[in-house]
Amino acid sequence: MPLFDISWRIILPDLFGTPRIVLNTTILLCAITLGLNSGAYQAEFFRGSMASISAGQTLAAQSIGMTKRQEIRYIGLPQSLRRAIPAWSNEAVYLPKYTTVAYFVGVAEFFSAIKLAVSRTYQALFLYALAAIVFLVVITIISWLLNYVYERVKIPGM
Repeated sequence: MPLFDISWRIILPDLFGTPRIVLNTTILLCAITLGLNSGAYQAEFFRGSMASISAGQTLAAQSIGMTKRQEIRYIGLPQSLRRAIPAWSNEAVYLPKYTTVAYFVGVAEFFSAIKLAVSRTYQALFLYALAAIVFLVVITIISWLLNYVYERVKIPGM
């Protein structure tokens, strides 16, 4: 781990031209890991939505003289982005839940702060209920917003 830690402190500032600020590598690595994990899922959602566009639409675009770039811009992307919204909504709901896994590698996140407060106040039921309510409110707001977006841009008849 020390070699990896040293390499991040040396390479990261040189790659991005940032000043040499000491970063908490645990938080950085958790953010990178969660970002890569979520990015892989989102890429697969988008790939699947692009694959769901029928070949007939592609042939129709070619028959009216559209280039490949125009076909993707005017036919592929609008439909695939609309079709990917429900899957992206699920990922947006799961991501706050995934952050609790960061606790196991030492990142002080929301649940670990609740656990610390329980150890200090001995009010476990109240604090864990409060944590559940906060998660419920955050997830409900995210779900409501993404459902609103989906209803605004959905393809009629689908």
